[in-house]
Amino acid sequence: MRVLRTAIRGGGVGAFFFFSWVIQLLWNSILVDQLGLIAVKVNYWQAAALWFLSIILFAWAGVAVGPSARRWWKWD
Repeated sequence: MRVLRTAIRGGGVGAFFFFSWVIQLLWNSILVDQLGLIAVKVNYWQAAALWFLSIILFAWAGVAVGPSARRWWKWD
C-alpha cells in the first residue's frame, strides 16, 4: 500500500499515462510508418498495456543496479 501511495503522490500515475502516449507515438511512427516492420498500429490502451508489461518484466523482476554496482561505478 505504501508503494501505491508513493507512486500516486510522486506523479507516477501521470507519468504512466504520459509514457503510454509516448510509446503509442513511437510505435506508430517508427515501426509502422517509417520501417514498415509491423502492419498494425496500436491504440492508446494497447500502448499502456505494453508499458505496464515492461514495468512488470523489468522493474518488478529485480533487474536494477544494486549497491555493489553503484560502488564499482563510483571508484571509491
